[in-house]
Formats: sequence, C-alpha cells, structure tokens
Amino acid sequence: MLNTFEIKNYCHAKLMVESWPIGHSSTWCILGTNDSGKQELAQLLSREITPISVEKILLPAPNDIAIISFEAQQKIYEHELKIDNSDFIDQQDLGTLVKEFLPQDKLNDPLIKLVGLAHLLTSGYRQLSSGESRKLLILSALLHEKKMIICEDPFDSLDQESSQTLSTLFKGIIKNSNITLILLLGNRIDIPDWCEQLAVIKQGDFNVIGTQHCAKTQAKLDDFFKNDDDKITLPEQFYATKSNAHDYLVKLVNGTVRYQSKTVFQGLNLSVKPQQHTLITGRNGSGKSTLLHLITGECTQCYSNDLTLFGHQRGSGESIWQLKKDMGIVTPELHRQYRVNSDLLTVVLSGFFDSIGLYQQPEKYHITYAEQWLKKVGLNHKEKTLFNDLSFGEQRLALIVRALIKAPLLLILDEITQGLDEFNRHRILKIIKMIMKESNSTLLFVTHRTDELLDTFTQHIKL
Repeated sequence: MLNTFEIKNYCHAKLMVESWPIGHSSTWCILGTNDSGKQELAQLLSREITPISVEKILLPAPNDIAIISFEAQQKIYEHELKIDNSDFIDQQDLGTLVKEFLPQDKLNDPLIKLVGLAHLLTSGYRQLSSGESRKLLILSALLHEKKMIICEDPFDSLDQESSQTLSTLFKGIIKNSNITLILLLGNRIDIPDWCEQLAVIKQGDFNVIGTQHCAKTQAKLDDFFKNDDDKITLPEQFYATKSNAHDYLVKLVNGTVRYQSKTVFQGLNLSVKPQQHTLITGRNGSGKSTLLHLITGECTQCYSNDLTLFGHQRGSGESIWQLKKDMGIVTPELHRQYRVNSDLLTVVLSGFFDSIGLYQQPEKYHITYAEQWLKKVGLNHKEKTLFNDLSFGEQRLALIVRALIKAPLLLILDEITQGLDEFNRHRILKIIKMIMKESNSTLLFVTHRTDELLDTFTQHIKL
C-alpha cells in the first residue's frame, strides 16, 4: 500500500501548517493572496526551506516533485539569457529547445499536440510566450511522470480554449495516474470543478477548509475573500496629463510582421484616437503581443510598416525615447527583462525616466508622488524591499504603478493582472476604469480573461 503524503505541526518563520493530510492521487486548490505564504508553501513541499520544528512530514522525494511557478519560469529565462551566444556566432542562438525539456523517447506523445506545442518543438525557450512556457513546464512534469505537481495560477495568460484543454488534461491525467496535483491560486474563478479539496493560506497560516462542493466550504471561502471595498481615488497629479494634439495616437495601415517563413499577421489595420480605449483579444499565438511590440518599438519591423505614433511616422527621424515619454507600458516581456534588483520605490521612480533601474536623481515631488501610488495599491510598507524579494504578484503591481506614474497619453497593458490575487486584480481593474473615465490617458489593453472585458472599452480588436 502507498504511504499517504502528510504534514503535521510544521513551524517555519513564515509558515505554519497544523495538519495537512495530502493523500495520493488527490487534487488540491490552495487559495491565498500575493503575500500570503504560497511561495513558502511551495518551498516546503520541495524541501527548499528548513522548519524550526515539525512533528511529521511525509512527501515524495524532491526529484519526484515539479513546481511550475512564475518564479520558476523567470529563473529558466534568465539562465537562457546567460547562455545566449548570439553575439559570438553568425546566427541567432535559440538556446535550449522546447524538445530538450521533454523525455527524448516521448517526443511523439499525443499530449504534446493536445497542449498545442507540437509545432514549437524546435523553437528556443526564449521564443515562447509566458503562457506557452508554462504549458511546456506542465507538459514536462507530466511526461517525466512526477508524483506531485505544484502549479501556481496555471490558467493565467492562457486563452479560453487553452485553459479548457489544460483543465481537461489535468482531469484526465489525475483520474488515470498516481499524481497528486496542487494548484496555488489567487482567484476563486480559477478553481476547476474537478478539484476535490480546498485550503486557504493567509499571512503564513495554512488551513484546510474542506471539499469543494460543500456549502460550509464555500461559506468559509466567501469569508476568506470578504472585501471591505474601500473607495479608491487617483492621485490628483494624474489629472494633469497633457492633452493629445493629434487625431490619432496610433495608426497602422496594412500592417505585416514576418519572421523567416512564419507570418504573424498581415494586412492588419489599426487606428486609436484619443480616448478610444481599445481591447485586443485573440488566441495564444495570434499576434497580440507582437502588435504591441510593433507599437512600442520592441519589434524592429515597425520601420518597414506604415505606422504613425502621436503624429510621427516611424522611421522619419524620431527616437523611440521621444515616443515612449508619452507611453506607459506593462507587458510580460517587460517583467521578464526587469532584472535590476533595485528597491521597490526605485522601480516605481524609474517609470518617470523610462529606464530599467534609476540613473537620474529624482526630484522630491517624484518621490512623494511615487509614495502616494504605492499606498493606493497597498505596497507602501514595502518601498525599501528589493524587487527580487517581492512575490511575483507584488512585482507586477510595482510595474503597473511604474507605468501609471507619469500619467501617459497611451497606456499599453498586456495581461497586467497576471499573478495578481483576487483583491489586487479587482483593485487594479477599478483603477483602470477610473483612468478610462476620468483622465486623458487612452488604453490599449490585452487580456484573455472574460471577467476583464470592461464596458468602458470603445473599440475591440480580435486577432
């Protein structure tokens, strides 16, 4: 008979688990906020932290456990950057290929096609989107037959079809294997109906609350997410945004982006007038992020397209820094690239200067304004905390504030609530709605979540 996985009277400086009979072939959803202790819980399961005291801990061997988290994805990405030899060879170094993350004797496994990665086997990890890289790590764990899989917000950044496919895959695999699956979630809406057991974690205190489809469990969950719904206001300086003097903030005519034999999109027309808040949706891989990269200058094919920003034709002599002074940008790629380990306040202040890191001396009013914004999002008590010591969700909040800090004419927001818990997601969406209704900023907003399709959008582009 298989031993039952169990943790009893586990005490750590940042985590307390009184009793958790995990079991074999079981499914768990652990609900918590961004700074609740979910990260420490994952570290407990993988034996990365040492308890002050513990009565009982029975878990699979570390090699039999897989943890899929935003932090794990970032760690792999940074490793791939370190081994990138593109500057020393006469072609692009793709780095570690997708197929190298998988068992070599299972490269024809039908699961690869099912999750939509079969056409990416010869792509490098750095070429994957955030959603694709998460699917890869989950697929790798399944094909390597791990005994316990721990996933942090597995459905974030996935389109509806991919989310449903992954959910169905989880359900089928768990039903027909000895895998124990633990999902670490920040939003109730992401709890799959097949999940058996629910638990919550708050300020490091872990508690099992019962089986999912039980009225008492749901009541406890409602109480956990009870929100006082404090009134949110924008700092007064935000309303001082200068008005736009041009007919269009963005105008793309017959836009086309190709990489070798792959066409991302072609014949795409997009125009965004001031206050024409624009929602962009589409399946993973449809070109949403590429379109935003074209606008922000991250995609160099902006010069070969008929693209006008703030009245300037791209390629007519303007610098990207001249254009970015009127942009606020939050994307998964920016989060990946923000690797300067400054403190939180410095990260926010860098938004005034469009830099990664702070290389200019901010004025006193810059600091005061940044502190006001940090208070708005509940991070004022962490302004001296290093960026890398924040949870992924807290880092994302910091980058959102960094984009808002200069009240830009154009806010480019790509999956901004990725990694945010239910409290912070609702708070940020409230702020976004206020910006759309009350300020001169105009939004370009990419999301996969149906509960983020706000009625304040005036244009919807489907790719």
